[in-house]
Amino acid sequence: MNTKNQGVRKNIKEFLAAHGILTLATVSDKEPWVATVYYAVDDKMNLFILTDPASRHGREMAKNPKVAFSIYDSQQPNSAPVKIGIQGTGTISPVKGLAANTKALLAWHKANPGKEADITVKDVIKVVTDCRMYQITPKFIKHFNKALYPMVKYGEIEL
Repeated sequence: MNTKNQGVRKNIKEFLAAHGILTLATVSDKEPWVATVYYAVDDKMNLFILTDPASRHGREMAKNPKVAFSIYDSQQPNSAPVKIGIQGTGTISPVKGLAANTKALLAWHKANPGKEADITVKDVIKVVTDCRMYQITPKFIKHFNKALYPMVKYGEIEL
C-alpha cells in the first residue's frame, strides 16, 4: 500500500469512528430503498448495524447482499466551504455465532450508548428481539473532504 493510500485509509477510519449514523441503500428486483441506521466500525473498516430482518431493507439485503452507504454530518451548512462525507459500496451479511455477535454488539453499544439494557447479546442470539447484527464489508469508499484532498476533492480506497 502506498503512502497516499495509507493517509486516505487513516482519514477514512477517523471519519467512520467519529460518526454513528449511515444511510443504507438496498435494492429489490425493481426499486431502490434507503434506510437510516446506527453503526459501529472495527479496525478493518467493517461496519456493524443492528436492524430488523423483517424490515424492507432487511428483506432486500437477504435477497441481494450488495449495498451502498453514505455517511455525513447533517449539521454541515449548505454554504460550508468544505463538504465532508463518505460514500461506499460493499456486501452485507448477518453476524453469526456468539463470539462474533458479542464483539459486534459491544462495539455497536459503545458507538451508540443508551440501549445496553434493552438489546443484549442473549436477545439477539435467542431471537428475543426483532433485531439482528449485520456486517457491511466495504469494497469501495470515497471520502469527500476538500481540505484533506485539495487537488481531487476526495480520497478513494478499494478494500
